[in-house]
Amino acid sequence: MKLERRLLWLSLGVLLLGVVLNSSLLLIYEQATYRDRLEQDLRSQARILGLNSAAALTFNDPGAARENLGTLSSSPSISLACLYDLNQRAFAHYSPTEQACPAPNEGAPSGKIQHVEAIRDKGERRGTILLQENLPSLAQRLPRYSLSLLGSIGVEALLILVLVLALRARVLRPVDDLARLAKRVTDERDYRLRVAVRGDDEISALGDAVNRMLEAVEERDAAVRDGSRLLQNLIDHAPATITVKSRDGHYLLVNKQFASLTGRDASTLIGQADTALFGTELVAAQGARAREVAETGGVLRHEETLGGRAWLCEQFPLLNSQGVTYALCSIATDITEQRATRASLAKALAELTELNESLEARVAERSAELERAMQQLVQSEKLAALGSLVAGVAHELNTPIGMVVTLSSSLIEKAREFLPQLQQNRLSRHAFEEFVASLSEGMELIEKNSLRAGRLISDFKQVAIDQTSMRRRHFALAELVANTLHSLAPLFKHRRHRVESRIPEGLECDSYPGAIEQIMTNLIQNALVHGLSEKPEGRIEISAHREGDNAVLQIQDDGKGIEEQALRHLFEPFFTTRLGVGGSGLGLYIVHTLACGVLGGDISASNAEGGGARFRLSFPLESPVRRTDKAQQS
Repeated sequence: MKLERRLLWLSLGVLLLGVVLNSSLLLIYEQATYRDRLEQDLRSQARILGLNSAAALTFNDPGAARENLGTLSSSPSISLACLYDLNQRAFAHYSPTEQACPAPNEGAPSGKIQHVEAIRDKGERRGTILLQENLPSLAQRLPRYSLSLLGSIGVEALLILVLVLALRARVLRPVDDLARLAKRVTDERDYRLRVAVRGDDEISALGDAVNRMLEAVEERDAAVRDGSRLLQNLIDHAPATITVKSRDGHYLLVNKQFASLTGRDASTLIGQADTALFGTELVAAQGARAREVAETGGVLRHEETLGGRAWLCEQFPLLNSQGVTYALCSIATDITEQRATRASLAKALAELTELNESLEARVAERSAELERAMQQLVQSEKLAALGSLVAGVAHELNTPIGMVVTLSSSLIEKAREFLPQLQQNRLSRHAFEEFVASLSEGMELIEKNSLRAGRLISDFKQVAIDQTSMRRRHFALAELVANTLHSLAPLFKHRRHRVESRIPEGLECDSYPGAIEQIMTNLIQNALVHGLSEKPEGRIEISAHREGDNAVLQIQDDGKGIEEQALRHLFEPFFTTRLGVGGSGLGLYIVHTLACGVLGGDISASNAEGGGARFRLSFPLESPVRRTDKAQQS
C-alpha cells in the first residue's frame, strides 16, 4: 500500500500545479490579447459600416447614413460612431450617451479604444468613419472567467481521480499479481501456473513475458522427455538404415530398417558388435573404415553389397562438447534400383545419340534443299525486279524513239515534195531555205532523241548487267546512285514524290555495284508502296558518307514509318505487312542477304525522328574477296 499512497499524493500535487498554471496562463493570455481582439473587431465593423455608408456619402443622404450607424445599437460596448465627409465635417453620428463627434485626428479618450477608417468607393475616397468602444478593466473581466476556471479545476480533478483509479487497476494490481505468482512458482515448482493478462500496456507485456517464460520452461521439460521417443520415430521412418556405434564397435542406436536387414528385433541389437551379426570379411572391412573415420574425423562414402542389395554408405563421427569423437554414425541407402535405372539410361542415351546423328544428317539434307529453294526464290525476286525495270525503261524509250520515227517520216515527206520542184526547175530561193531549215531542225531533234534513247539503253544495260551478274568492279558511288535513280525514273512518272540525293564526289568503291543497285531498287520500291502510299507528295532522301574503311549509304522517307513490332522481323524471309495484296516477304530479306553476304556489311532499319522510315547500309569500300571471284579469276 506504500506505492498506492505515493501515487495519491503525487496526483494531488499535479492537480494543484495544474490549477496554478491554468490560472496564470489564462490571465497572461487575456491581458496580452484582449485589446488586440477588440481592435480587430472594431476595425472589421468600421470597414463594413464604411462600405454600407459609401452610397449615402456619395448621394449626400445623412438619413441613410444615420440609419446605417443605428445598427450599432446591438453592440452595447460601442460608445460612439461618427461619419465625416471629404471636408472632415461630421455627416452623421451615433452615441448611446449623446456624445458629440470629435475631430478625426484626435486620440482615443482614457478607457476607450478608437479606430478611424477611410471610406472608398470604386477607388475614390468618399469620407471617413470613426468608432469608439469602451475598454473594460481586468477586474471587470475576471468574473467572466471565474466559471471557466472552476470548470477547468473540476475537470482536472475528475481526470486525476480517473487516472488514479486506472493506475491502481492497470499497474498496482497486476504488479501485486506478478509478485504473488513468482512466490508460488518458487515455492511449488509448478511451471503450469500463469498470470492473468489484461490489456496491451507495458505491465501486460511484462505479464505476457512471464507467461511465455513459464511456457518455455514447461515445453523444455516436455521436450527432454519426448526427445528420445521423437528421435527413435524419426530414424525408424527414414528410407535408409541408420546406426550409431561406440568407439569399441557396439551398437548404441539402430532403426527398424537395419533390424529388418539383420532379421532381428531392434531392442536385441543394442550392445551387440558386428562379429555377432556379419561374416569375418565384412566385419574386417567395416572395422577398417570405422578406424579411418575416427582417425581422420571426416566423412567416408563408399558402396557395398549386403543381403543381395547394393548400398551407398556414409559414415561420420559424432563429437561431444569438447570436440572429441565419442561415437560413429552410419547411414546406408539402397541404390539397387538406381543402378538398374542408370544402366537403362545409358542404353537409352546410346540409342538417342544414334538417332540424333541420323536426324542431324536428315536436317543437313533438308537444310541444303531449303537453301537451294531460297536461292531460287531470291533469283526469282531479282528477275521480277529486273522485269519491272525493263518495263519502265521500255516505257521511257517509247517517247524518244517515237519522236525519231515521227520526225523521219516528216522529213521524208518534205523531201518528196522538194524533189519535183528541183527537177522542174521551179524551186525558189525562199522554198530552198525553208526546206534546209526544216531539215536542219528535224535532224537536230532526231539527234537529241537518239542520244536520249542511247543514254537510257546504256544505263539499263549497266544496271541489268550488275544486278544479274553481281560482277565486282571499281566505281564511284555518286555515279552509281545517279544511274540507278535514272533507271528508276519511270516509277515516279505518275507520282508527285521527289528524290533528293546528296552523295559526295570522290567516294570510290571496289565492290559489287549490282548488289547496291538491287538494294536501292528494293528500298525505293518499298518506300513508294509502303511508306508513301497514303501521302500525295512525299520525299525520299539518299545520302552517303565515309566512316573509316566503310561507306555508309542511308535511304530515308517522310512517310508513315514502320511499326515497332514489325521492326524486329523486318529482314526475316516471307515477312510482309501486305500479305494477300502483292507482298512476297522476300524484298527486304534479299536486301539483308546482299548487304551481309555479297557486300560483307550490314543493314539496319529504324524510324526517323520527324516521321518516316530510315535504312542504313554500311559496307567496306573494298569488299572482301568471295569464292566466286576467285573462281572467275582462275
